[in-house]
Amino acid sequence: MTKLPQMKARPRVAQIFAVIIAGIISVSTVLTFLVIYVLLRLEIGTITAIVTSTTYMGIFTTVIGIGIAAYTSTKMLSPIIKINDAAKKVSRGDFSVRLEEKSIAKEIEEIAESFNIMVKELSNTETLRADFVSNVSHEFKTPLSAIEGYATLLQDERLSREDQAVYVSRILENTSRLSRLTHSILSLSQLENQEIVLQQENFMLDEQIRRVLLEYEPRWEEKQLNIDLALTATPYYGSKSLLAQVWSNLVDNAIKFSSHGGTLSISCGMFDGKVVVRIRDTGIGMSDEVRQRAFDKFYQGERSHSGDGSGLGLALVRRIVLLCGGTIELMSKEGKGTEVKVSLRAAQSPV
Repeated sequence: MTKLPQMKARPRVAQIFAVIIAGIISVSTVLTFLVIYVLLRLEIGTITAIVTSTTYMGIFTTVIGIGIAAYTSTKMLSPIIKINDAAKKVSRGDFSVRLEEKSIAKEIEEIAESFNIMVKELSNTETLRADFVSNVSHEFKTPLSAIEGYATLLQDERLSREDQAVYVSRILENTSRLSRLTHSILSLSQLENQEIVLQQENFMLDEQIRRVLLEYEPRWEEKQLNIDLALTATPYYGSKSLLAQVWSNLVDNAIKFSSHGGTLSISCGMFDGKVVVRIRDTGIGMSDEVRQRAFDKFYQGERSHSGDGSGLGLALVRRIVLLCGGTIELMSKEGKGTEVKVSLRAAQSPV
């Protein structure tokens, strides 16, 4: 979310008008007494001097007041007219419009700055929406096309049993992929609309990470990865099921992008009053562009989307970590591997 910029010291509208009125009254009063003094020095009657000075000052004050009012109203109404025109453009879907933020009045300046922030957020939301529709369509279309293709091939009565088994296996693989994708989308949607973590309990965080790692044993053994663990006893109070998803996604990614015979390092412990978990691999790493967008929904550094992933794993991880009141950092370099650091507040069990 875009932060509101720090406002510069500007006078408010009421202050501007108060200064203008006070200035007109002060100048008029001084000039009135000055004219009266001059007329009295010229030995003109007191009544005549007062009437004459009042008449001239009335005319002077009216002319000056009209001039100042016209100038001030123009300076203040002009930004409002521009805001109205810009709002009409935004209503037609043009999110590129921006307003000049400098103004003589603080209220007008605040409105312009808030308007620009609003349009920027709307633009980001529209971009995310377009990307979401595009990516969801692509992610669903690929397995559906595969299922349709293999189902069509199965209608051939001349197929051997071996070919039938292969095609059925491919259909099941793509069905499973659709199921995982749907589950991920529903989970992320639920988490994005959730503000508090329910069903919290006491558990050992280091033991949970060990269990998650053991679930992936066939995969890291297949790649002959060296496992480097530094897990100290870490009691924790929080959502056991949500955090299990975090470690599962991060370990899955670390194994997936690790080089054959590489090293997978996992550490867990208390540092500076926080629970810190680090998961590092020595795999292919990421470019700066990929790293900056790694937590975006459906974003995949592998542009063809031909892999098993859907681009939702890290988005889910970040949302869960934020719900748990923690932070997540991603450090990576191409060819050097990737390290993910998750920091969680040391939540205490309620008494």
